[in-house]
Amino acid sequence: MKLRVLVCLVLCMVLAACSASKARNTGSNDPYGSLSESEVYVQKGVQYMEAGNYQVALQDLTRATELDGRNSEAYNALAVLYQRLDQPADAEQQFKKALSANSDNFGVRNNYGRFLCAQGQYAEAMSQFQTVIGSKLYNSPWIALTNAGLCARSAGKKADAEQYLRQALEYDSRFPPALLEMAELSRETGQHMSARAFLERYHAVAAPDPRSLWVGMETEAALGNFRTAKEYAKTLRTRFPGSKEAVQAKRYATVD
Repeated sequence: MKLRVLVCLVLCMVLAACSASKARNTGSNDPYGSLSESEVYVQKGVQYMEAGNYQVALQDLTRATELDGRNSEAYNALAVLYQRLDQPADAEQQFKKALSANSDNFGVRNNYGRFLCAQGQYAEAMSQFQTVIGSKLYNSPWIALTNAGLCARSAGKKADAEQYLRQALEYDSRFPPALLEMAELSRETGQHMSARAFLERYHAVAAPDPRSLWVGMETEAALGNFRTAKEYAKTLRTRFPGSKEAVQAKRYATVD
């Protein structure tokens, strides 16, 4: 979950650029027709990164910054790549370059905040999120609010986390990351009926995944519905046999 929104932001960056390209380039077979050479390398680099080809991604994204030293998205993507390569010092350097190139790049601030939170730099992370949340130019506040909720929860501030997540859902009541996070937070704080309700809302807008099934399993077990918990466990082992959640689900294999 910790990377889910971050990854979404990177993918949205590519899709938005691609859509803009197509809009400007109707009638052409070249999907990159109206993009600058640097922007083309960013798109290709992110696509390689999502495919797991990190070496080629690094080459393309580095080339993008060489072609345009003010391309904030190129540095942003490079920072995410360095995170995946477990090179935090390089990632932070690229995030700072991205913000230097464009301090109003809210995707960068969201990603940088998530990075700082993962490094245990909670105050610095929250500062990034608050900058985004407080800007009237940002049109997706539920993303930053969800990120802030995730970070507050990581810092052990569950009350603050709940407040941020509820605010996120006030903006977008169907935002899957916020719904799933609220389901797990509710379960952790003993609000099992609320956990069930948030999980039902999550599964109404998103396909079950290992984490959501695990939350459902634990929630139903806490409510004493062991048969339903066993059903969740069975689904986990059947659909996601290699997940860590499926291993944890084995304890429900013989529950009646």
